[in-house]
Formats: sequence, structure tokens, C-alpha cells
Amino acid sequence: MVIKVAHDYNCPWCWIGINQVERLSKEFGVEFDLCGYELMPEELPWGDASPLPDPPVNKPKTPSRMDLAYAASGVEKPPQGVQPKKMRTHNALLATEYAKSVGVGMAFARRLYEGYWLEGLVINEFEVLAELAQGIVPDVDALVQSVASQEFESKIVKFDDDAYAAGVFNVPTFFIGGERYAEQPYAVLAEAIRAEQG
Repeated sequence: MVIKVAHDYNCPWCWIGINQVERLSKEFGVEFDLCGYELMPEELPWGDASPLPDPPVNKPKTPSRMDLAYAASGVEKPPQGVQPKKMRTHNALLATEYAKSVGVGMAFARRLYEGYWLEGLVINEFEVLAELAQGIVPDVDALVQSVASQEFESKIVKFDDDAYAAGVFNVPTFFIGGERYAEQPYAVLAEAIRAEQG
């Protein structure tokens, strides 16, 4: 069984997702196809979030939805403030498609996720992609050329309109059987795979 997963590197839910993919693969013996769904393509301008108001001084802390997602999936939260801000991912997604074409897509994707989430690397830059491909991708120069020529452009689905038309409103979205599972905890994904495997 091959399960398609819509993802993008700069999404914190997808950091959880790559960890879920690895765990599910080990537990159920299934394969995954990471498909690039670009959250912030060049055409979309970066917006500035409104600052949150200060909470009342006597209010106890409550976990955020993101904190609960990490806990529910058993994934350690990455260090905060390390990740580059407002980083586009188009080149990283193109490079991943090339890596998939030579049979090392998952290993390369994992390395890119670690580079961004744990090391704070700008994984969209050519030289960073080439460095991270070392020891994983057999021909790093061919990867760089593939990205430069946009060889796999047609494989990348852009937000908002194209992604919505494909039924993807959040990443990661796992396509299991005939259903879509977006931003779900591990237990939900595991149960869906169990049901599909019969």
C-alpha cells in the first residue's frame, strides 16, 4: 500500500507528519509518497500576523492546539525561533521530486525537515540543497540542474486555489483509502490504515 501525503517543509504540522510517516511505515509496512503542496508560492504575499494581546497576569497557562498535537502524536517539539522566517519552499519541493525520481525521496525529505526545523537552514537555497543532498542523492549536480530547470514543476501543487481544487485545505493531508486525513494524531492515522488493510 502506498499512501499519498500532501506536505510542505515550513509547516509545523508537517514536522509532526514526517515523524508520523516514519512511525506508520515501521508499524504497518506501508509506503508513503510525499507530494509537495506549496503553502506560500511566489504569487502569494506574506502577511503579517497581528500581535496577540497579553494574557491576564492571573491566567494559568493552557496548551496550544499545536502543543496538544505534538503530545497526541508523541513527537518532540522542535526548538523555537531556530527556523528561518518567511522562507519559500518551491526549490526544496522541486529537489524532493528529483530525489523521489532516483529512489531516495523519503531520506532526502527527512534531511530537509531536519535542516529546517532543527538546524535553521534556508533549505530553499541551491547551495543548501546541494549540501543536504550529499551522501543521499547519487548525483548532486543533477539534482541542482533539475531544480534550476524546474524539471518537476508540474508535480508541485500551489495553495490556495489549486490545492483546494485537489481537496487539500491543510497540510499534512494523508490520503488513506478513499478518505483524507488532515492534521490528525497518530492514533487516527493508525486506525485508518488498520481498517484499510483489513
